[in-house]
Amino acid sequence: MKKVQLVYTKSCIYCPAAKSMFKDLKTKHKFDYEEIDAESAEGQKLVQKFDIMAVPTIIVDNKVQFVGLPSKEKAEAAVKS
Repeated sequence: MKKVQLVYTKSCIYCPAAKSMFKDLKTKHKFDYEEIDAESAEGQKLVQKFDIMAVPTIIVDNKVQFVGLPSKEKAEAAVKS
C-alpha cells in the first residue's frame, strides 16, 4: 500500500485544497495518508530530510512527488496501487 504524507503550514493558501483532494482520493483508493504541519517536530524532520522549501509538499513512498497543488489526475495516478 502506498504511503502519502502531505506537508503543510497553517498559513498556506493552497494546502486546504490539497488536503481536501487527498481526503477525497482516500475514499476511492487504498493508501496510507498523513497530514504533517511543517512547523511541528515531525514536520521539521521532513523539511530537513527532503529539503522542503514550499508547501504543500506531497511525499509518496518516501519520495517528494509534488511541490504545490497537483492536478487531481496526477495525484490520483500517484496513489493508485
